Amino acid sequence: MNIRLAQSLDVKFILPLFKELDAKHYRNSVDVKNNINDERYLVLFDNFFKENSNLIITVAEDNEEIIAFALSKITVVKNNFVFRDSLIGEILYLAVDKNYKRMGVATQIMSDMEDRLKSKGVDRLETRVFSFNDETFPEKINYKPKYTVYEKYI
Repeated sequence: MNIRLAQSLDVKFILPLFKELDAKHYRNSVDVKNNINDERYLVLFDNFFKENSNLIITVAEDNEEIIAFALSKITVVKNNFVFRDSLIGEILYLAVDKNYKRMGVATQIMSDMEDRLKSKGVDRLETRVFSFNDETFPEKINYKPKYTVYEKYI
């Protein structure tokens, strides 16, 4: 398996995984629209490919087939009245093809994403998981619950 930064040609392979993930969210949450416009994805991908983007998208491929992706965002907290200055890496999306689940793919792509975020100066990682998600994946890789937000200081 190879994990690398996404390229523009990867978008057509990432999109079905992304839509499947969103479908799981709207089937289980009243907050998520059940018809998400494709423009949402195009805006995300367009922002990723801009110079100095605060987004990182990685893909995992097996035999030159994309089997997973992760998308994260770097948020700068500066001069906040409550919180100390910091760079927060938010892992917003992670999707693994159903044929590759429970094979360590998610752990590997998350580890790679954490390394990429650390190299950008991030000092804390967060990920959000809907309460209907019965997987305990964040805890397995040392994220701790903070209200409904998981975080890991690095």
